[in-house]
Amino acid sequence: MLGADALDARQKREVLDELFDYRPYLLASAAMGLVVLQVFLSGSRREALISAVLVALGVMLRVLVDKAYRSRRAVESDGRHAVGFAATCLGVALLWGVTGAILYRAADDNMRLAVLALGCVLVQAVTFRSYMAPGPTMAQVVILIAFHAAAIVYDGLYVLIPVCIVYTIFQGICIVALGKVRIRQMAAERETRRLLDELQFINAELTRTNLRLADTALSDPLTGVGNRRRFEEALATMGRAAARQGRPLSLLLIDVDHFKLFNDEHGHVAGDQALRHVAERLKEIACGPDQVVTRFGGEEFAVLACGADELAARALADRIRGSVGHAAPAPVLTVSIGVATANGGATAELVGAADRALYAAKRGGRNRVFCDGDTDDPKMPETIRP
Repeated sequence: MLGADALDARQKREVLDELFDYRPYLLASAAMGLVVLQVFLSGSRREALISAVLVALGVMLRVLVDKAYRSRRAVESDGRHAVGFAATCLGVALLWGVTGAILYRAADDNMRLAVLALGCVLVQAVTFRSYMAPGPTMAQVVILIAFHAAAIVYDGLYVLIPVCIVYTIFQGICIVALGKVRIRQMAAERETRRLLDELQFINAELTRTNLRLADTALSDPLTGVGNRRRFEEALATMGRAAARQGRPLSLLLIDVDHFKLFNDEHGHVAGDQALRHVAERLKEIACGPDQVVTRFGGEEFAVLACGADELAARALADRIRGSVGHAAPAPVLTVSIGVATANGGATAELVGAADRALYAAKRGGRNRVFCDGDTDDPKMPETIRP
């Protein structure tokens, strides 16, 4: 095949599929059958029958070879298929050449022009279909022209011999030129696929980078949980979901008790470790698909729990409070938790209600859980003892 060393495996297989396809051959055989029919009707029945048999043999050969190729193309090498195609080309060219010579000799003066025209059509068809296999294609062209030239010489038209030679050279030039164009086209296709693969890879990298940036933009760098922006987005999203589904939405506000004194006594490094410890306990306990853990600000954290009513939210808060104190490294940490629940997605006052409950827990002695319904005191002092 032309440019076999420059084609990739996919392109080689595409070229072979085109070369072995017998359907265009059927069209050429149908055209030849019309000439055979005309010769038969003109009275040369024996020659017409012989020509019909040769055309049928050619069709059978091409169909059988194509079927054999389709059934074995996955297990045999491309080189072996190319050799098979070359042998098929020579066989078909001999059948066509003999058929053309017989028809030319049997035709009357009016039909001989049609036979020569058909020969030219066959030569052009071979050139434009099989140029990616220049050796077999050129052999076909030479055989076809040679048989027609022999018939012409037998008829005494020697003046057409130079025409046949020039025509053969012209077809060779066409085969080479068409092959070069096809090679450039396939090179462009390979480059296009390479660029598309690179573009897909770059798009995938950009997507991953954007996801990482989005995650970073919504994460607290110290504790690894969501930041305040993440809390606001989750509150709006979960509020809408709760409203659509008619489910309750609970908010837990968690405050590390006496955190300022903790920092003053143990240093800010220990304070950062304490916040990371609290965040880890929150992520371990509030890890459900309808639960979101965020840092609310400073030493405060928030847990949103969609589908949790007040009783379930209180139980969740008790688990968090016990886990933080039980698993905390020395010195022992405690937390106060305020819980508020909104039914049917009514989240407008949810943060304020949870904040009131948190204040009540701190005012009641800290290290405890208060729900918004546990106190009716709406007053909030200007300062809260750290």
